[in-house]
Amino acid sequence: MSQPPSLPDSLGTTFSTATALAAGVTPSRLRNAAISQPFRGANVVGIATALTDRAAACAVRTRGTFAFCGVTAAALHGVPLPPGIDMPHRPLDVAVVAPRTPPRAEGITGHSFAAHSFRVVMLAGLPVVEATAAWCQLAEALSREDLVAAGDFLLSGDPWESHRRQPRCTLEQLTEAVRRHAGKRGAKKLRWALARVRHGVDSRPETLLRLLLVAAGVPEPVIRHAIPVADGRLVLHPDLALPQFGVVFEYQGDGHRERDRFLSDIERDELIRAEGWEVVQVTSKDLFGNRRIFIERVFAVLRRRGLRLK
Repeated sequence: MSQPPSLPDSLGTTFSTATALAAGVTPSRLRNAAISQPFRGANVVGIATALTDRAAACAVRTRGTFAFCGVTAAALHGVPLPPGIDMPHRPLDVAVVAPRTPPRAEGITGHSFAAHSFRVVMLAGLPVVEATAAWCQLAEALSREDLVAAGDFLLSGDPWESHRRQPRCTLEQLTEAVRRHAGKRGAKKLRWALARVRHGVDSRPETLLRLLLVAAGVPEPVIRHAIPVADGRLVLHPDLALPQFGVVFEYQGDGHRERDRFLSDIERDELIRAEGWEVVQVTSKDLFGNRRIFIERVFAVLRRRGLRLK
């Protein structure tokens, strides 16, 4: 890529065409290959592929009061979304207050909401609907199970945050948001999901695994059950556990393939087994492939551990 042209410092890295022209930048300078235009009238120095870059570009060309909403807002809040939602190419969801006409432009899906129906917060300098409102708006785009996974994230916070995990909301706030959403599209799905959201969840697959087990008739597993090991010198917290049967479930995602993580997982499993527990390893094939075979394996384990089927 060619070097970006010299631009006034006041423009920054994201700016509207109108602002650039007013600052004396010529149209030919804006056509430089090092400047991308993710939206008409918006310019970014470099290639705008990250969601925050695209949202910032959208912001500089959107007039009046607005906020990112729906799937876009959820992604900006860090909510884990299913692979089928292609965020790099998905149009941005932009909301305005009724009766104002929603924005219409390529790469933007406009929405209109009643005044005071939600709060707006600032994330990375961008106006975004609050997390609970974004969760309710997700009901139109996600399955019931993925809606639970999104709710689990909001209640639990991001496990990869370098500092202490920060929940995005409380269960009470989520409950109030669902109450306000009554009578709107997705209200029934939200009530179903609200009854199943839980604290302390680390990932979307863990949520989906828990829901799959319960749907199959397995008692609801405990999240992060504390298991003292090594004569009580260490306490481990597996993904899911059925203490009444002495069984734990550990989801093995792609990150577990790294050598150090792989060796650490083996050590953890051996320590848990030494305390008399049975460890069920779960992979993406079990969760997203042939679930019937996986559930049969689970029930075989539970029968060995004392489960009596009616």
